[in-house]
Amino acid sequence: MVYCEPARSVESRGERCVYHNRHIQRDPSVLTDLGAKCDLSRPACRQCCRAGSKCDGYRGEEYVIFRDQTAETLGKVSVFSTAKLPNGNQDVLVRPKLSQQAKVHHSQDTSSHYPWFRLEVTPEDQVLPFFFHHYVLPESGRSPTHPDCHGIIYKRATEPGYLANLINAVGLAGLAYLRNAPTLINLARQSFSHALRDICAALMDPSEASSDQMLVAVMLLALYETVAFNSDGGLSPWSRHVDGAMALLQLRGAGQLRNRIGRSIFHSLRSEILINCLQRRLPVPKVLIDFMAEARSNETEQEAPAARLAGIVVSVCNSSSAAEEDITDEGTLSSHVSRLLSIDADLKDWAQTLPIEYGYKTRTKPSDLDEVEVFIGRYDIYSSVEIANMWNLQRCARIITSTIVIKETSSDICCSISYILHEFDEAGKSSDLRAAHAVHLLWPLHIAGTTHNATEALRDRIISTMEDIKDAAGIQEAKRIALDLQQRGSELRCQHNTTNQTDHDIWNQS
Repeated sequence: MVYCEPARSVESRGERCVYHNRHIQRDPSVLTDLGAKCDLSRPACRQCCRAGSKCDGYRGEEYVIFRDQTAETLGKVSVFSTAKLPNGNQDVLVRPKLSQQAKVHHSQDTSSHYPWFRLEVTPEDQVLPFFFHHYVLPESGRSPTHPDCHGIIYKRATEPGYLANLINAVGLAGLAYLRNAPTLINLARQSFSHALRDICAALMDPSEASSDQMLVAVMLLALYETVAFNSDGGLSPWSRHVDGAMALLQLRGAGQLRNRIGRSIFHSLRSEILINCLQRRLPVPKVLIDFMAEARSNETEQEAPAARLAGIVVSVCNSSSAAEEDITDEGTLSSHVSRLLSIDADLKDWAQTLPIEYGYKTRTKPSDLDEVEVFIGRYDIYSSVEIANMWNLQRCARIITSTIVIKETSSDICCSISYILHEFDEAGKSSDLRAAHAVHLLWPLHIAGTTHNATEALRDRIISTMEDIKDAAGIQEAKRIALDLQQRGSELRCQHNTTNQTDHDIWNQS
């Protein structure tokens, strides 16, 4: 709350005061006409004292400047709210500028720094401040070539409709889980349901279906599911909406890429869908690939690095999807590994050829920062959050590429077991297990079985092999490895059960 106290009748840079006189009917202009000058005496000027009039005194500069009195005002209201009021009402009604009525009470969350946490208003009045604070970036901090397309569209949602309902749904869902208020999540679901109904109706109009608002609405659908955590077996929030987004892209055509807002919305959508494909090991839809190629002809110099990275990520998605399908085909495993290693080299090359402004600086932890605020005593500084997100996409792509390589090479190790232990000859006949051969297999199998992405089937195969080695050759190291892998499997199953929770489980733990 910003308060400005007026200077009242201060004139000539504060050198005149209101001179009250029995014969002058408290008219400030008379003093000016008489040429009377304030002598700056405190607490009252001599002229007013001689006239027997009340003088407000000389007002200094500090009385005519803007002051932020939000905290002071909230503190006063909080004190008043505990006083006894007529009819036993313990609440004080505050009427803000926009004629919203709010009930003020003591905040139970003393660590909160947001004023609206101490102003208990209706859910509808809480949603917009919360949503815009968290999801709409300040325009002053963005580059003109990368406008905040979401903020521009959100601010158009001033009338009832699907966009306003989705904003309400996202805001209510966030507040519900933040405040542990299950009733708010029910309101969020109602807003979400109304939005879906209105979207279905709007899609009947081709002009509305191809609008910027509609494509942003699809992104809000995925955002709502991210916030509300509608668990359905670990699917990405985008898994339900990719087909719809692709259909809208086709309907909008190449024209959407020829203006800043349309291109910015497309870039946001491109990132979301690529991340979805990376998460689920799916090939990138051809529609998106075609529009990415079309966008290259309209891209600016600032957009080029993100576009090049997106093209490499497409290769990661398509190669990882093919590797998942051919995981049992030994003849193609080595070719997939070679392809993925080549893509990883492209990702490293992308990082090394970035313009200077896309780099980042590494800093060590200052003495006044706690250990929890930085990782391993280091933190990095980027030119913008968008550039930091771009780097993290590259890092995620490299992790996934390496993960697939680890998974496939682990399978290669397991596929060597039969030959090493039984010495299959060309006729397919086997011989007895020999300890001289088995002892050299212990460490490779232990490495394969303890990788973070080892499947249960792979661990079971290794455990069975270790038990065979122990029984046939009496090697106790094989027994230890088997027990270690069994324990890891049990821990991973417990973690998996913990992550598959419902809304009811989350509320109970809050």
